[in-house]
Amino acid sequence: MPIQIPTGAEREYLIIFGVAAIYVATRDQPPCMVRVSRDLGRSLTAMRKRWPDTEIASAFWVRDRATAKAIVAAVEGFVSPEAARQEIKAVAANRQVALTNHDVTMGRVRAALQQIDDRIKEANKRGDLAWFNAAFRSWRLIAKNFGRGMSYAEARARLRRAAIKQLKTLGVNDLGPSLLSDVFPPLPLGAEKIQVDGLEKRGFPSRATWAKCA
Repeated sequence: MPIQIPTGAEREYLIIFGVAAIYVATRDQPPCMVRVSRDLGRSLTAMRKRWPDTEIASAFWVRDRATAKAIVAAVEGFVSPEAARQEIKAVAANRQVALTNHDVTMGRVRAALQQIDDRIKEANKRGDLAWFNAAFRSWRLIAKNFGRGMSYAEARARLRRAAIKQLKTLGVNDLGPSLLSDVFPPLPLGAEKIQVDGLEKRGFPSRATWAKCA
């Protein structure tokens, strides 16, 4: 049975954290293929352009792409997907590399995303996201003048993505105005005014300008 391919926030989380998958791809006709990917969905789409019957039967996740490539380079081709799996595990054990099964990885990713979503909901209830809601209203109003837009759901998704990056780089998740420039894209230079924390700020021209709004 094919594995579940990460999509949406799950895909973003894995990419942001820089981990890589060693996967076993199968077709109706052997042999199977052992490959490396940081984006299983993209890899599967690319393979199906050449072999429409391709499926990803199994995958293990390791800390980075270089580690994954080193293991795959030592794995010989196999007709049987199960034989390929066992060889991947044997090579990783010999090199003292920790492998995490795909299902386990996905479970951890979902749990981490749920925690982030819960923190965002709680922060919103407490009023700690007043800066975000005010900035969203101002950004959307100004963006209309340039033929651009963003729904509240999209802005929340960008906030979550920024929170994931913050967790990866700083090990914290404070959901404060420091995330402003990562959530709202810059707009062209102009005399527009935005409201953040009750104060009038000028323009959305760049990340530097956004950072000052925090």
